[in-house]
Order: sequence, then C-alpha cells, then structure tokens
Amino acid sequence: MGEPLWRPPSPNGFSDDNGAWIDGLALRLDIANRFAQLVADRVDVDAVLETALGPLASSETRQALGRAESRVQALALLLMAPEFQRR
Repeated sequence: MGEPLWRPPSPNGFSDDNGAWIDGLALRLDIANRFAQLVADRVDVDAVLETALGPLASSETRQALGRAESRVQALALLLMAPEFQRR
C-alpha cells in the first residue's frame, strides 16, 4: 500500500506525516471497499470497532459508522478511519 516491504526509506522507518500517506490513500480506499464487500455480511462492525480500537475510536468515527447506509459502508469507513490507519 505504498510502502515497499522491508525497505523503509530511513533507519527511523516510514514517515508519519500526512504528505507521505496521501499517495497511497486511493489504493487503501479500494482495498477497504473490496474487503468490506467480501466480509461485511459475516462480521459485526461494532464488535470489530471495539476489538480493534476500543477507547481509541473518536466520537467522529463512531458517528460516521452510526450514519453509514449499509454494513459494507460502515466497515469500509472503519477501515479508513484515521485511528485504524495509524494502528
């Protein structure tokens, strides 16, 4: 997803600044959507949220998931949430 395996650009690892993450954003969104389409009918999005993020989930993320039009959309939104991307 934009980071070559085992080849960080420096000894400090991959950059954490926003500019470095923007290039791979479209690919991450495509993967999140496709994954959500494949598994959303088999998972409880709220359980995934609590297991993966728990108290780290922001109120904005929780609100976005609550407003999702479908389970697929909610799962894709969860996978694209800033807190999830940083983990």
